[in-house]
Amino acid sequence: MQERVMKVMSLMSKGAISCGEETSIWEVAQILAVNSTRYCVVTNKKHEVLGIISARSILKAFGKDLDHTAAKEILVPHTYTISPNTPLSEAIRLMDKKKIEHVIVTSDRPGSKAVLGMLHVEGILAAMVREEDSNKHANM
Repeated sequence: MQERVMKVMSLMSKGAISCGEETSIWEVAQILAVNSTRYCVVTNKKHEVLGIISARSILKAFGKDLDHTAAKEILVPHTYTISPNTPLSEAIRLMDKKKIEHVIVTSDRPGSKAVLGMLHVEGILAAMVREEDSNKHANM
């Protein structure tokens, strides 16, 4: 019998905290605060990933006019994306190799890189603990 390969879609959170490329840094800071998160995916008009803004990115903008500085001016363009059909093991290898705690899940439909969600290290760890816990109880 063939073992089932777990895919990213099984652990990804659907949707992502995001903003448009023209959103002001002041608004992005509010988005992060209201959603109690450390990052915001920056998208273009087609909802495709341009980059990411972290709380640290906003700190680097200290002293700038936050109302008149657009997200596209401070985003980090080097983001990692994967498709929902990517094997989870491949996503984990990428996260380990790049020393990152989340990857953006994008559509694998040709011609579209729309944001579908996020895969977070916390979700992977929680799944590992659940699996280990169920294995321990199954062997009792």
